[in-house]
Amino acid sequence: MRSFSVVLFCLASSSVALAEPAPAPSTSGLRNGFSLSAGQEFGGDRDISATMFGADWRIGWRVTAPISVYLHSHMSFGSATENSGANSGFTGTLATAIIGEYKLPMGVFAGAGAGFGILNNPNGPMVQARVGYYPFKTESVGKKRHLNVALDYRAVFANQGYGMVNHVAISIGYDRF
Repeated sequence: MRSFSVVLFCLASSSVALAEPAPAPSTSGLRNGFSLSAGQEFGGDRDISATMFGADWRIGWRVTAPISVYLHSHMSFGSATENSGANSGFTGTLATAIIGEYKLPMGVFAGAGAGFGILNNPNGPMVQARVGYYPFKTESVGKKRHLNVALDYRAVFANQGYGMVNHVAISIGYDRF
């Protein structure tokens, strides 16, 4: 009888399949985002001052949970003055940069990169930095959407005698990972 129970135990234990652990969700993948912005353009050799309103669009790759690389495109329009009010009128800015971003666990992020900017007519290389915060997030199957509030700084090294023109903007929008 004892040997029968040992055989029965061995058969029962050998037929039980071990459960495989669930695969870890991927932290990399496509990311995109959209923001509305308001800011100020100033500086340069011609003493430019402009109030600007615009939109930003971001598309790129989330390399790991905290690190992303993306193309950041910006377009804004506004009213500008030059040479302390001597010339004024409507202006527009287009800018694009490749940005590397790092997100801290508490939702704060910082990024920097380089690209090209067009200031109505003069244009040139540009550097950009951004800092911000993701205060809320929603999750759906496979994707997370984050509200973002950010401060963007762009320095465009414009040609045609304009020099370095600064653009500072506050933006609010969302990012989808």
